[in-house]
Amino acid sequence: MIQSIIDWLVNAISTIGYPGVFISVFLESFFAPIPSEIILPFSGFVASTGKMDLVFVIVIATVAAYLGSLPFYFIGKWGEKPVINFINKYGKYLFIQQKDVDKVFGAFDKYGKGVVFFGRLIPMIRTLISFPAGVAKMQFARFSMYTLFGSLTWNILLTYAGYQLGDHWSVVSKWIEKYQNVILVLIIIAVLLYIIRRIKSRRGAGVKK
Repeated sequence: MIQSIIDWLVNAISTIGYPGVFISVFLESFFAPIPSEIILPFSGFVASTGKMDLVFVIVIATVAAYLGSLPFYFIGKWGEKPVINFINKYGKYLFIQQKDVDKVFGAFDKYGKGVVFFGRLIPMIRTLISFPAGVAKMQFARFSMYTLFGSLTWNILLTYAGYQLGDHWSVVSKWIEKYQNVILVLIIIAVLLYIIRRIKSRRGAGVKK
C-alpha cells in the first residue's frame, strides 16, 4: 500500500509538475511513511530535464512542508492530552506510534525550541516535532521561522542532489540512510558557520559606522 502511494506521488510529480510536488511534500510532512528522500531528489531530477524550474520546486516544497507541519502544531496547542488522544485514535492510520511521539517530546525537552529547526532535517522527527512545539506554546512566529528555514535547508540539499545526479537520483535515499548522522552534523556545522559569519559581518558594519 505504502509503495503504491509513493509510486503514485512520484508519477504525479512527473506528470503534473509543481502541483504534484506540493501534494507530495505536504502529505510527507505528516504522513511518516512517505520519504522525502525519494520525493525531493526525484523532483530535482525532473527539474534537471527542463520540465520544472529548480528554484521554484524548492520554494513550493518549502511552503508545502510548512503548511503540512501546522495541523500537528495546532493540535499540540490544545495540550498534551489531546495529542495523546489523537495518536491513540488516528496514529495507526498515519503510521505514528506513541513511542515515537515520546522520543520527540524528550528531544524537545532536552534540546529546547531549536530542535524544531534541526528536527526538520531528521526523518520521523520532522514529522512529529510540531506536537511538542504546540504543547510548549512556542511562539507561532518563531515556530514558523524555524520550520521554514529547516525545511528550506533540507529541501535544497535533497532537491539539488537529485538535480545534479540526474538519472541516478535514487542513490540519494541510500546515502541518507547510510550516512544520516554524518550529513546532519555537516548541515549543523554549515548553518552555525553561516550564523557566525552573519554576526561578525554585522558587528564589522557596526564598528565602521
